[in-house]
Amino acid sequence: MRLFRSRRAIAATLLLSAIITLGGCGSSPAPTTPVAPADLLLNPEQLPDGFEPAQLTVADLVGSNRGMIERSVKAQVIPPDCRPTADADLNTQVSQANSAVLAARSDASSLVELVTTVRRDLDADIRATSGGCSTTTTVVGSGNLRGARVVTRYTEIAHPDLGPHASSVQQSLLLRSESTTTLPDGTAGGQIGYAGYAIVTRVGAAPVTVQLTVTGDASLPANPPMPAREPLSVAGFTNVFRDAVSAAAAP
Repeated sequence: MRLFRSRRAIAATLLLSAIITLGGCGSSPAPTTPVAPADLLLNPEQLPDGFEPAQLTVADLVGSNRGMIERSVKAQVIPPDCRPTADADLNTQVSQANSAVLAARSDASSLVELVTTVRRDLDADIRATSGGCSTTTTVVGSGNLRGARVVTRYTEIAHPDLGPHASSVQQSLLLRSESTTTLPDGTAGGQIGYAGYAIVTRVGAAPVTVQLTVTGDASLPANPPMPAREPLSVAGFTNVFRDAVSAAAAP
């Protein structure tokens, strides 16, 4: 899943209902303050070392993803049952009214965080990246890369300790992907990326999806191929994912 595979803050008003319980002698709790998705993003000061905020809107992200999804329809995925679907399902529902995005760049990597009230289908992500789908081959069917073969290997990453916010996470998934793209002329390039997804609950509010991707720039095609560059260490990614989930879960 390549969300970009990088992945971009837009404020949108999200009205939350306050639940008021009437007690015989007690007082009613204070109403919950409405919180917009933009209020749940990472603080730019929490970005990993070497990353600086970059300009990206929700509309930019949706448009970029739409293009990649449309091109992927013409691609052949092996095994066929491993064709990803979660990105396409989510992208059709994300808008400036229900989502916010934070983007950042380092010298050779991109980071994108999306917070949205749309629920991502993490079960579909698990099916498309584990078991027999932990290694997939995609044959590009259109564009200037037509005929290229992309072999992607997925590895699940151990979840970080979320401390007091652990109980706020309904479901989560962290992945490292390493892909090699071989062009028809025999040259090849590589790319490494990380993706983290979490369904986070908040007191008195509907759950939100926190989606974080960090993607290294692809190495230039060569024969033999040059090694792909790690965009971030595993520990670095899990630390920023922990901070992203904590920011969304904090009262």
